This record gives sequence, C-alpha cells and structure tokens, in this order.
Amino acid sequence: MTNDKSAQTKATALGIGAFVGLLLLVLGACNLIPTNLGGASGTASGRPTTVKIGELAPEIDLPALTGEQITLSKLQGRPVLVNFWATWCGPCRQEFPAFVRKYKQYQDQGFVIIGVNTGDSNSDEGVLTFARNTLVNFPIVRDRDERAARMYNVRGLPTSVFIDRKGIVRDIVIGGPMEEAFIDLKFAQISEP
Repeated sequence: MTNDKSAQTKATALGIGAFVGLLLLVLGACNLIPTNLGGASGTASGRPTTVKIGELAPEIDLPALTGEQITLSKLQGRPVLVNFWATWCGPCRQEFPAFVRKYKQYQDQGFVIIGVNTGDSNSDEGVLTFARNTLVNFPIVRDRDERAARMYNVRGLPTSVFIDRKGIVRDIVIGGPMEEAFIDLKFAQISEP
C-alpha cells in the first residue's frame, strides 16, 4: 500500500510539474510571464516595462539592420525620438524624409532617432531597401516579436515617442505624418538640459 501511495504521489507531482512547465511555455510564448514579481513595474535594470509620459522610458535593446546594437539606456544624456513604423504604413513612409532632414540638422546637438520597424512582414532586405531608397541616416531596428511595441503600447502606426536627455518620456504622438515644424518644437522640448 505504501508503494502505491508513493507511486501515486510521484505521478501527481510529475503531472503538476508537467502542467506548470506547459503553462510557463505558453505564457512565455505570449510574453505574459511577469518580469517582476516584487510588485514594482520595472525590469532588473530599473527601467519600467510599460511606457508612461513623465516616467523613464522602457528599455529598447535591439540590433540595427547595419549590425550595431542599439540600447536606449546607453543614449541617456541625448534627446531621442523613437519612431515605430512599418514599410506598409503610408503615413510612416511620408514622414521619413522629414526625419532624415531633422536628424541631419540636429545630430550635432546629440539628437538620436531610432526607427523601430514593427508589425512588418517584409524581409530585412525589404526594410533595408526602403531605408536606402529614403536615404535613412539613423538606425533602424526590427521589433520582430513586437515586445518593444507592447512595452510602448503601440496601437497604431506611426507612433513616435519623444524622450528627453534624462531618459524621461515627454510625449507620445500616434499617427502622422509629422510636419517639420512640429518635430522642431518637440526637439526643443526634449533637448533642454
């Protein structure tokens, strides 16, 4: 009888373990595993996992199509525009020439633009071709699993996030295309010391 109970206990434990393992696998695939069980909404780096105006920007750490690693936290001290876009998005395509001009104009003042390609079924080569054709002079990263888009609560494209020199989100603009005068105004706001 003791052996039957012991075998039954082991079988139950294995079943529970298998269930928990499967549950973690499914939650992980859907990016639903909590990253912080301590109650605060942030990562081990101290950065939040969801965007909020007036707070530190969530981390973006993705490889650019040109090979270098783009890490948002390493850009602290510089004004940053994070633009979520896709090659199929008409307004995204329309505002890229303005971004190219403004990046060139303000680059000497530390301005950084990160183009985050998300929700795009185009290949890396297709995205690179678009970037070359529009003379993109700032880094383009691919958000293949859309994790960055979820952290930044992207609900429509384009979505542009203006981050000041301290890493604080100052504004989120959904839709476009943005006019150059508007980008000038936002740059002035995020470039203040």
